[in-house]
Amino acid sequence: MFLETEHFILRKFREDDFNDFCAYAMDAEMCRMMGNDLMDTRETARVTFDWLKDKEDRSYVLIYKETGRAIGNLNVTKLPDHLLELPDLKGKRGVSLSFCISRHYRRQGLMSEALRAVIAHLFEEEGMDYVQCGYFDFNAASAALQEKLGFTHLTTVEMDFKGEQTVTVEQVLWKN
Repeated sequence: MFLETEHFILRKFREDDFNDFCAYAMDAEMCRMMGNDLMDTRETARVTFDWLKDKEDRSYVLIYKETGRAIGNLNVTKLPDHLLELPDLKGKRGVSLSFCISRHYRRQGLMSEALRAVIAHLFEEEGMDYVQCGYFDFNAASAALQEKLGFTHLTTVEMDFKGEQTVTVEQVLWKN
């Protein structure tokens, strides 16, 4: 286990999480908001699941204590290359966060609970100076959640994503 909160156990993915993963991740809106290819079959979901389980060192599944089921995940990764040279971040220790939660559990304060616990751990236990998080400009829910948690604007990046011009808003939360 990585962390425990009032409603969650955060831990590494296990094989027995695959069905729950499919239940929340095989959703066209979720894939779009996360910037993933559409996972419309168990086979396409398997590729992402195996990557999260086996290759992403700090990918954690959110196990909802009330049901014992996986309802989302979050990743703690190194900063994206395009942000490493920003003057505000140079010489400071930080990581990037990404996250998703089943549409059935949104707007209940659950993801903010999980993120607050992870952010506190990163600042207090790992000594990070900042946490970076971003969202596509069309993802109003993620924008609102990051604002609620105290993230502030770092930069805006225009990019070609899957053949379309896309804007990502990169945010930062500084350790107090």
